[in-house]
Amino acid sequence: MARLPLKVTLLTLHDCHLCDHARDVISRLGRERPVAMEEIAWDSPEGQRLVQRDGIPFAPAVYIDGGFVAYGRISEGALRRRLGKREGARRWLHWHRLP
Repeated sequence: MARLPLKVTLLTLHDCHLCDHARDVISRLGRERPVAMEEIAWDSPEGQRLVQRDGIPFAPAVYIDGGFVAYGRISEGALRRRLGKREGARRWLHWHRLP
């Protein structure tokens, strides 16, 4: 049975090195399972609604399937642990850094 894509929303700013890092982390996760990523600009009306609702102090912010997950420098290990708990799958926990 095919896995449904993980819906990831990334709240970003223009010229943001932490946002670039978050894109890289999500891209690596996308090598292991389907990921549908949407980017929302921090200063857009929708972005500001999320910032205010969730109290996000700075970009980037990551949402998975509509739920707030993290902001700032995104830890790949922490994100994998969270996905593993959420899905009950140990496959997210074992990883190695790709070149």
